[in-house]
Amino acid sequence: MNYQIVKEFPHPMMEKGKRPVISIYVDTHIKKPDRLENPIRFKNLVKEAQASLKDKEFKGFKDLFSLFKEMEEDALFWEGATESMAILGDEEECIVYKLPVNVKSLAIVSDSFYIKPLLRSFQSNGHYHVLGLNRDNFVLFEADRYGITEIPVDARDATMEGVLGTEKTAPHLSVASIGGDQSMYHGHGGAKDERKVDQEKFFRHVDTFVLEQYSKKQKIPLILVSPDEHQGEFRKLSKNNCLIDEGIKIDGDALDKKSLYEKVQDVIEELFKKELKDRMATFSEAHAKDLGSDDVIQIGRAIAEGKVASLYLEENTVHPGRFDPQLGTVVQGEIADPRVGDVYDDMAEVVLSRGGEVLILGKDEMPTERDLAAVYRY
Repeated sequence: MNYQIVKEFPHPMMEKGKRPVISIYVDTHIKKPDRLENPIRFKNLVKEAQASLKDKEFKGFKDLFSLFKEMEEDALFWEGATESMAILGDEEECIVYKLPVNVKSLAIVSDSFYIKPLLRSFQSNGHYHVLGLNRDNFVLFEADRYGITEIPVDARDATMEGVLGTEKTAPHLSVASIGGDQSMYHGHGGAKDERKVDQEKFFRHVDTFVLEQYSKKQKIPLILVSPDEHQGEFRKLSKNNCLIDEGIKIDGDALDKKSLYEKVQDVIEELFKKELKDRMATFSEAHAKDLGSDDVIQIGRAIAEGKVASLYLEENTVHPGRFDPQLGTVVQGEIADPRVGDVYDDMAEVVLSRGGEVLILGKDEMPTERDLAAVYRY
């Protein structure tokens, strides 16, 4: 058995339905000498998982535990550690997520994978496009929680020269006689007007190119990076609904890739904070109209009936037990028995499987004083 480092979430392995499964989260150190502790932390978590399995089940996981031992001793595996790792496995497969956020170290053996820390990580640093635009050229990037990568674009599409070529606007001239054989040429518009016409043509091309080739297909946020004078000009003519209001008003050529990525991350973080404020207002309004709740019993029933559009869960909270997705009932468990799983995690899986969304929030980000809340479908 081998492990696979993945970025896709949810991953097909999570939908196989094999039971039980093992979820291990390691809060890793990324700097020496502390990062030398990472394999030890992992080893101790593996022991916790082993202790949760019955003798018969343990035999089925023999290959997975052998793989865990190889991972523990693989210096290169830990050399590439990020802020944390999620290692998920069943009797047949093992996948690894390298996460850019801190998570609580834990090991859970249950009937389904523990996914709340993954939800938290993936929701805060999503997938997006970055458009670096200047007067006569542009560059396009694809970015996510792991970094930023330039998308190759042919010069015929990425530069004004390549797009307009011989169609660049020429000055319009008229001729007036001043006597004899002499004539005077009058220019209409001049170089400044020509540049303005060409720039608008090029910007329209850029907007159409990005929209048709990328935004319509992937439907992810588009962040505009350009000098202040081009921000307004491009937005006036843009037809791209993925273009967000928050832009970065700077010449992208003045930034190296790392600096650009940091500024883009700041924009995404502010966007997420604004979205949270809007969601709090939405929950308050829905709650007042009995279209939302922060009561676990009511929410459980709504999930079973497929009525939950958005489920909010407080991070780093665990409620041992089981959730019945058919009846919407909760059976409490003992925290000392990791086999029972986490009620809220079970709820999250059902909501996602039925087309709803799940957000994992900090205590001060929750729309209510309780550690769960839901907005129902209208």
